[in-house]
Amino acid sequence: MKTKPLLILGAIFVVLAIIVLLFENPFEQSEYEKKVETATPLFPNFNKEQVVKIEITATGETTTLSKQDEGDWVVASMDNYPADSEGITELLTKVTEFKNTQRVSNNPEKQSEFEVDSTGVEAKLMDANDKVLAHLFVGKTTPGFLSSYVRLADTNDVYVAQGYLQSVFNKGTRTWKDRTIFSFNKGIVTQLNIVSPEEVIELRLNAEAVWEMIKPVAAAVKTTEVDSLLTTFSELDTDDFAEAKDTLAEYGLDTPQSTISAVLNDGTTATLHIGNEEEGKLYVKRDDKDTVFRLFKSNVDGLIKKSDTLKAEESPAEAATE
Repeated sequence: MKTKPLLILGAIFVVLAIIVLLFENPFEQSEYEKKVETATPLFPNFNKEQVVKIEITATGETTTLSKQDEGDWVVASMDNYPADSEGITELLTKVTEFKNTQRVSNNPEKQSEFEVDSTGVEAKLMDANDKVLAHLFVGKTTPGFLSSYVRLADTNDVYVAQGYLQSVFNKGTRTWKDRTIFSFNKGIVTQLNIVSPEEVIELRLNAEAVWEMIKPVAAAVKTTEVDSLLTTFSELDTDDFAEAKDTLAEYGLDTPQSTISAVLNDGTTATLHIGNEEEGKLYVKRDDKDTVFRLFKSNVDGLIKKSDTLKAEESPAEAATE
């Protein structure tokens, strides 16, 4: 009795499926998918390996990045200070990936609307002979904030490119300087010294490769605390660069209030001096460099640990013995 209705329903379903396939064609590529497949690079002859000079103009100021003979990048407009190499690699990769997938305008009167004129970020990428390999303007983000508008300098065509590109091309007050303070292998540290107004702490790696406290008292230490401290110190980046002052005394670095140093197994020492606090950041400086950095107080507190924080908790038996 129930077989006939089921057969009828099955037949109706098959007919509906055929109609969908004939008229909707869900397996056909969308127009956007077709554009993605046929898209070509905005800079078809661009080779990032040939770029040795980058000029970035934003808010009326131009930053010049220059690649040295040994392959390192520097900020030429800032006394050849080492540049953010990862940031430059990201920029070069983005330029390589730009494609003409989605054009949104070729009306020159709308360039200001997309901020792909002087109100945006202008970038010139050049080779060793100052030949311009890529010249473009990076504008504001799209309404979805996942893409940005870009325009080739010699055309009126405005395209959509993936990513929040303003931060890739314009570092703003963070600048293009390399923000690294220290970068060393924490596994080769054999001694840690922390000097603060309250106490002097000395930690050493013993013959069994176990960290122990020597000063202010002899004691076992919390391995996780020491490891966290070593990780932070060995991978330390600055939160900001200090403005130029006449003397170290103006930073409080002529007689530092605190110091942390790590002795490495090759005999070298990584030492950081801590100076005055200003607007929530403290001035800090490597012992062997002239550059003065600024770290948030919370980040300094993560370096200048207290002995009570580093000491291992006593067992009830040890406490009773004492």
